[in-house]
Amino acid sequence: MTSFWVLAATLLLAGYGFFLPTLLGQKSAAGVDRARLNWLINRQKREELAAETGDDQAAERLGEEFDRDLLADLAAAETGPRRQPPEAGKTAVIVVLTALPLAILALYGGLGRMDLVARPATVAAAEPAMAAGDLQARIEQLSRRLQQQPNDLDGWLLLGRSLLAVQQTDKAVQAYEFALKLAPGNPDVEALYAQALGEANQGSLAGKPTEIIEGILQRNPDHMHSLWLAGLAAVEREDKPKALEYWKKLRSLLPPDGEQTRQLDGYIAELAGTAPPRASADTAPATAGAGKSIRVKVTLDNKLKGQAGPDDVVFVFARAADGPPMPLAISRKKVRDLPAEITLNDGMAMAPGMKLSSFPRIVIGARVSKTGNAMPSPGDLQGLTSPVEAQDGGTYSVEIGQVVN
Repeated sequence: MTSFWVLAATLLLAGYGFFLPTLLGQKSAAGVDRARLNWLINRQKREELAAETGDDQAAERLGEEFDRDLLADLAAAETGPRRQPPEAGKTAVIVVLTALPLAILALYGGLGRMDLVARPATVAAAEPAMAAGDLQARIEQLSRRLQQQPNDLDGWLLLGRSLLAVQQTDKAVQAYEFALKLAPGNPDVEALYAQALGEANQGSLAGKPTEIIEGILQRNPDHMHSLWLAGLAAVEREDKPKALEYWKKLRSLLPPDGEQTRQLDGYIAELAGTAPPRASADTAPATAGAGKSIRVKVTLDNKLKGQAGPDDVVFVFARAADGPPMPLAISRKKVRDLPAEITLNDGMAMAPGMKLSSFPRIVIGARVSKTGNAMPSPGDLQGLTSPVEAQDGGTYSVEIGQVVN
């Protein structure tokens, strides 16, 4: 599997989408068609993997295989749904789900994927890009099937999730818009839509995403995904008390000894300033041993100098190569300062867990903002690196040489 898809799926579970199993747990109709059955099997496989292995990365790699199989099955499904009688459908699901633990053991031992447990990330990153292209082809097949079966809510949700994983955020937003038409007022779908809007806006939940999230919480104060996103939005606007309020409420709704609870406890501790010394170093200035730090050399292409004023704002940032586009670190300069060498470090993280040291591969960018807003606008000037390994103390170069359309 390509490291791109594996890390995207892992981040989705660990960050913004960490309540996805709950969100996708819709009840089936009286008859269970092929697509619905495949959906249930895929979800159960992921739950069994999480329970049977202590290696989250290995489980996610196998889970990614299940997602690819699900995409292939949905894309190849017949135009008309094939429904079983209610009792027969129920029996089929029970039989298949009962056999899943044995099937998972067979996957571990029989299909030669145990090497993924110990294989370094750099080796996984070196795998051919053909698998990613194959995944894209399957996403396109699913898109075409949904044009023929536009009332398939689960299909639109799967398409949205898959498009987010490959960072096609605008298309993911459109997929969730179709889902909302099929389930208007559904808080789960609305929260996914808000999340997609945020990722399409370079990771910012300001504006419409926050309005949607707050609307959900007014109607359903205990909606867990919305509480998580509301906390992220509060962190983004540097309202720590509000973020703590949302996340402590979320904490009260989670099982006391679950993995999600332990992760959330760590975020709350970081935010409240009560984390252990190792975590508190994340908010300290960059010093030796105080978190990952990189140097970025920024230049402006001579061809574009006439389109930038000396007082135009320059944002220099790093984001995860295989994750949501929320910046992991960001610094602000002016065009008159260029060329410049800027330090980005863990102390510049915008949210707990979203820092340079959390991701092995990053994209580094610099953007001249004509409006002074961190969100890109048409006419801005921008430069981005290809995905690079984030080496502590490393130096990277970015040339601003493109116009944002």
